[in-house]
Amino acid sequence: MYCGTNKTALQSQRQIADALMALLAEKPFAQITVSEICRAAGISRQTFYTLFTSRENVMVFNLQAQYCDGPELSEPEHIACRGDTLRWLCHGYSEYMLRNRSLIKLLVDNRIDYLLYDSFFEAMDSCECFLPRADACVRSYAASFYAGGIACVARRYAQEGCASSANQLESLLMTLLSGSLF
Repeated sequence: MYCGTNKTALQSQRQIADALMALLAEKPFAQITVSEICRAAGISRQTFYTLFTSRENVMVFNLQAQYCDGPELSEPEHIACRGDTLRWLCHGYSEYMLRNRSLIKLLVDNRIDYLLYDSFFEAMDSCECFLPRADACVRSYAASFYAGGIACVARRYAQEGCASSANQLESLLMTLLSGSLF
């Protein structure tokens, strides 16, 4: 995926991402071709492949750019959670699920919710607040474990109609990810 600063390229990226989201409102992801995305975005296939590697890469761009791929905590919440990474993750991702329920449902309905895992893993693995004192290898395994658990809860949340509240999701995540069921 293109990560530069060229304004024309960034505008084309946004056009491609918007075109894919518009097409998803009309038909399943599996039936959308790169050619259709290019036509809807008004760009060439060459431009598409200069900016993205695949349709999935466009969805990752959407997850990162438009929907944020991790918890957004205000400063007081961040301070309150400092030192309690698990609580910070559970709170942030429960809010994330609630805020982005239509996107999560869209990903689950189109069987591309595995992109949530990828996005969550990247966010955790690159976040300085996530297990700051852990060895890099342990941090990476932990990011993979927690991203997988949170992505699976997000999938179940969508499959059950996105009915849970943020507090219910936070409590569920805390219970599951803390290992307290064992």
